[in-house]
Amino acid sequence: MLNSPWFRWPLLAGLVLTLGAFALLGANASGLSLPRRTLDEQVALIRPHTEIRLPETASTPVPAVLLFHGCGGLRQVQEDYAAAFLEAGYGVVIVGSNAARDIGRFGSMSQVCAALRLWGQERAADIHAAIEIARAEPGIDDDRLAIIGWSHGGWTALDALSFAGEGRLPPSLESGDPGLPGVRLVLPVYPYCGFPAHTDGTHLPATIPVRAILAANDQIAPPRDCVGDFERAATAGADIGWGVWGGLTHAFDEPNAPPLDPRIRYDEAAASQARERVLSWLDEALDDESASSGN
Repeated sequence: MLNSPWFRWPLLAGLVLTLGAFALLGANASGLSLPRRTLDEQVALIRPHTEIRLPETASTPVPAVLLFHGCGGLRQVQEDYAAAFLEAGYGVVIVGSNAARDIGRFGSMSQVCAALRLWGQERAADIHAAIEIARAEPGIDDDRLAIIGWSHGGWTALDALSFAGEGRLPPSLESGDPGLPGVRLVLPVYPYCGFPAHTDGTHLPATIPVRAILAANDQIAPPRDCVGDFERAATAGADIGWGVWGGLTHAFDEPNAPPLDPRIRYDEAAASQARERVLSWLDEALDDESASSGN
């Protein structure tokens, strides 16, 4: 039986796939597999997959929110938040990080969501590029920007923020301002904070507030990992606040969640409440008086 090719070939294929996965993980961890681009090159990469929308009634430059999707790519949840932001008078910059790298839905779920490709420390370069894109848009007030990221996008935002606090660029970026110019608020929503996230909370800059929503029943991005990071950040002097919302799963605000995945359940009421909470944080951080005072 063990000598049968019908046994050996599946075993060999499984071994190759396993070794390949470990090779990808090792390359990501070492930084050897990360493409390195200048800021202009990074802008060129994501610009065709970045959409800017402004409120219809806007007559002056408006504050804007930069939206970063989860590991599965752009979904309905980004559209729902974008509509709420536009109605409230904010511009939106929607970044399709996966599409910019020709990663489709299958590749997103099998590679990005499995942490075999595009870790947060690599994708953090998209944060810097999106800021540059926003700053070049005359309809956007480039001194009043916020970043919101869901799941993998939250991991990305926290890694970018941590690198900024360390005074250095993400490892995939060769040029640009190591800070996050114009950013006045970072909003991670059920972010992934476990291995291999770069941040551990100790280097988040005190000058950029962080407000996070975590889900108590999250089995994909367990809240305990983020709570530990956030507690260390608060001890180190960061302006950080978070809430662990009871009874909710990962991606509780995504109407088109995978129907056969019991780890994800859409909660319409909680989704609406989350959008309202996020809007209240935006109003507090991005109003004209706060911007003019530099707070």
